[in-house]
Amino acid sequence: MKPKNDLTPSRKPSIKSTLIESNHIPIFASWIDKKDSSHYNRKNIPCDFKLLYRSSQDGNDTLSFHRNCDNKGATIWIAKIKNSTQLIGGYNPLDWDQSNSWKTTADSFLFNFTNGRDISTSKRSYVSIQNYAVFCGPRYGPTMGNLFCENNVWSYNNGYDNGNRYPKIGIPANFEVEDYEVFQVIKK
Repeated sequence: MKPKNDLTPSRKPSIKSTLIESNHIPIFASWIDKKDSSHYNRKNIPCDFKLLYRSSQDGNDTLSFHRNCDNKGATIWIAKIKNSTQLIGGYNPLDWDQSNSWKTTADSFLFNFTNGRDISTSKRSYVSIQNYAVFCGPRYGPTMGNLFCENNVWSYNNGYDNGNRYPKIGIPANFEVEDYEVFQVIKK
C-alpha cells in the first residue's frame, strides 16, 4: 500500500483537552487579543494552546500545578465545576511562580461558560483592579482577583474590594472543581 502524500492538513485547531472542544479556541484567542468573541474562526487563530497540566492526570495539588506551570509565560486555565456543565477559567499573560505576591497586568481575564458545551453561554471579564490581577504562591493554584484556589480549595471571595477585582460574571462563591487544565499560550 502506498502512503498518501496528497493529504491536505486539517486547519481545524486540535486541542488535547477533556474539558473543552475546538470551538472554544477561537473564542479564547479573540479574548486574548481583546477582540469580539467571534473575531477569529477555526482557520485564522494566531496562537497555539499546549497542554501543560491536567489535575486528574498530573496530580490534584499545588505542587504538581507549579511543577508543570511555573515560568511558562502566558497560560489559560479551564476548570469544570463538579456536578454541573459549568466551565470557569482565566487567562494569565504572565508567569506563574511561587513568589507569594500579586502581579499587575491589564491583559488578564476571567471567563464563565454556564454550559461548557454551549459556547453561546460564555461571559468574559477583563481585570478592573490591575494590581490584583494574578496571585502567585506555593499554596495557590490559579488565583486571579477574587477567584482563589488555595491548597485546591476553590472560592470566589467577594470580601476583597467588594468582589470587583474583575467584574462579576456568575462564578459561584463556593464550589468544587472536578478537573482543571492549564494550557500554555504560544503566539504563532
